[in-house]
Order: sequence, then structure tokens, then C-alpha cells
Amino acid sequence: MEPQRLIRNLTLCVRAAVLPHLGEWRARRVTGVAASGDATFRIDEIAEAAVAEFLDSQNVNVAYYTEDRGLISLHSDKEPEAILVIDPIDGTRAAVAGFESCVVSVAWADYRPDPTFQDVRYAGVAEIKGDLLFTAERGKGYRVERISDGCAVPAQRSEVTDIQRMAWTCGVVAAPAQPLFRVLGDLVNRTTVRGGFFILNSSAFELTRLVNGQLAALVDVRTRLLRDHPSYRDAFLTEGGGKLISLYAYDIAGGALIAQEAGCRITDGWGNELSTMKLLETSEAHLSSIIAAANGELHQKLLEAVNEGFKNLN
Repeated sequence: MEPQRLIRNLTLCVRAAVLPHLGEWRARRVTGVAASGDATFRIDEIAEAAVAEFLDSQNVNVAYYTEDRGLISLHSDKEPEAILVIDPIDGTRAAVAGFESCVVSVAWADYRPDPTFQDVRYAGVAEIKGDLLFTAERGKGYRVERISDGCAVPAQRSEVTDIQRMAWTCGVVAAPAQPLFRVLGDLVNRTTVRGGFFILNSSAFELTRLVNGQLAALVDVRTRLLRDHPSYRDAFLTEGGGKLISLYAYDIAGGALIAQEAGCRITDGWGNELSTMKLLETSEAHLSSIIAAANGELHQKLLEAVNEGFKNLN
């Protein structure tokens, strides 16, 4: 099966399994802790089961990685052709509340023993509550279509370059809020009237909003805060219930490729390229970060503002 078709079918299969449970009280039940340290909800189990059932039914030589199950090879007797990096529900907390900001995210990476973002060749992100599917192939562009009929949907990135007018979001889960908003507070204050500031808790959803113009930027510098100011490590552990929880590669691998192919500018929290980001790592040494903007001019302004915010934290 062609990668694009496999990704499309997989995302829609998981979407179909999860959709009836959005906002359902049973879906809210916390059932465990993932390898990353994040909470696992009942609805996550439904999505993970759908992934396993779908891929077990396909005659494809791939391995796949999910947050809860780790790396699984469908054929232990031969080397896989690719690794699928899957976030069955990115935005679980939104899903259990029945909100729109939850998606299924899949990235297809060429097989390597230790794959990085530069190995991602194809990606798909499907809305669960909505009707849009975003796909991309590295170097060959992106596509937005309606799930209901497969018809292409026009998408246009935001042209906003003025920080005061940008609509944006940031990552906050399991981070100490006081120092994080000392870093980002000026950005928040400058955007709440003429632009818009949102906390959506789904990086893949947010990256696709850059593609269709609903958002102009995404900033997640929790890991930079942890790295640059290790004195806050205990506070991170407290907020994470004893675990360090931040942004992971599986959160953004699919959405970042789609946004890049749409012309967005994306780096890590320090302004470095994402190319060496390890796809299968959730350990402390490999926690991720991101500054993403609909255009390069806005990205540069955001990076400068973030740098200034960290100076103010010293």
C-alpha cells in the first residue's frame, strides 16, 4: 500500500473509533501512566487498540511507535521499510471534554535504527471532531481535504507579521506556570486585544491551524525553561506528578512536516532546526520544544521576544 493511502486510512480508522466517545464520561477515566509520564485516559486505550487492529490487518512491512506501546514491528523476521510515528489522540484532554482541538497524527519515517525528523517523508493529521484531513510529502507540498467527500479545501497561511495582531497558542502542561509566564507574559499581554491567545493542548492540531490561517504561531518553550534554568526541575517534577512532562517528537512529527510544506517557519525553542530531533525518544535528554510561525518574519520576532523573556527571568 502506498504511504499516503496507508496514512489516510489509518488516521480515519482511529478517528472513527474515537469519535463516538468524545465528551463521554467513561472516556475521562484515567487508566494509567504512559512511558512519557503523561496520564493515559480510557479514550487513549480505545485509540491505541484501533491503531493495533488496523495495522495488524494490513499487509505492510512497517514498524510503528505510539506513546503507550512503544516501538512494535509487524514482522519480526525482517527489517521494516518504514517506521510510523503515531499519536492516536493528540489533544486527549480536549477529546475527553468533547472539544474540537484533538486530532490523529501519523508520520511516516524511512527506517533507521534511530530515526530523526529529517527522516520523515509523509504525514497525515486528521481532525476527530471536525472534517479536515491534512497530508504532506516532504519536498512535494501539502493537501487539505474534507474527510466526508475527499474534496480539496483551499488553505492560506496567516500573513500577520505584527505580534500584536497574531493569534497564537503555547504549551503549558506540567510546567510551573509562574516562571513560564514570566518568559511569555509580554507576548500574552501584547496579543489578547488585537490578536488572540489560546491554550489548546494539542500541538498537532495547532500546527495545522497555521496551515489554514486560524493561528499565526505556536510557542512551546517548556523544555528550554527546564534546560536553561535547571533550578526549576523540582517544580517540573511536582507539576508532572513525579515525572518530567514536556513536548515530545511524536506530538509534532506529522504536523511539523505539514506546516513546513505549507511554508511555515519552524524551529526548536532556541531557534535551531528540527532536523536532528529524535522521533522515538521520550527521555529527559530528548524532550522537544518548538517555535512555529506562519511566516519567517513573524518567527524572527517571536524568537527575539522569547530570548528577551528568558533574559528577564535571570
